[in-house]
Amino acid sequence: MVEMLKDFLPLVAVLIAIVLVLRLGWRRKSVSKSPRPRATDDATGGYIRLQKAIEKLHVNLMEFGRDVEARLDTRIRTLGRLIQDADERIKRLEELSGKASAPGAKEPPPLHREVYRLADEGLDKVEIARRAASTPGEVELILGLRKTRNE
Repeated sequence: MVEMLKDFLPLVAVLIAIVLVLRLGWRRKSVSKSPRPRATDDATGGYIRLQKAIEKLHVNLMEFGRDVEARLDTRIRTLGRLIQDADERIKRLEELSGKASAPGAKEPPPLHREVYRLADEGLDKVEIARRAASTPGEVELILGLRKTRNE
């Protein structure tokens, strides 16, 4: 957000300059309408300076616009590449998750899942056996199978 504001700072400066130049022009017109006589050369010179300032401002605005457009185009291309890369990664992850849930991968039996859950809660083998309606030896065997599978 701050970076975007930095990009628009020159535009704001240019707009302020335009307002100042136009105010100077209006003041000079109002001063020229005053009863004081002014030389035609001074009025013409002021008009020419004002016209040159406006032309220079116009050129600066055009250059600034091209610069902003180029920056935006670059960022749009970069974002497009990032989105494409993310889509490819998502597709790859979906393919891999599809392989992981293939029929060859078996879900552990309900007793094993219960023993694993209770062990993850931090219960000891005897308490797990009592809650799972099993023997401590069976619980120890199931937990041993879990370690073997994970290695």
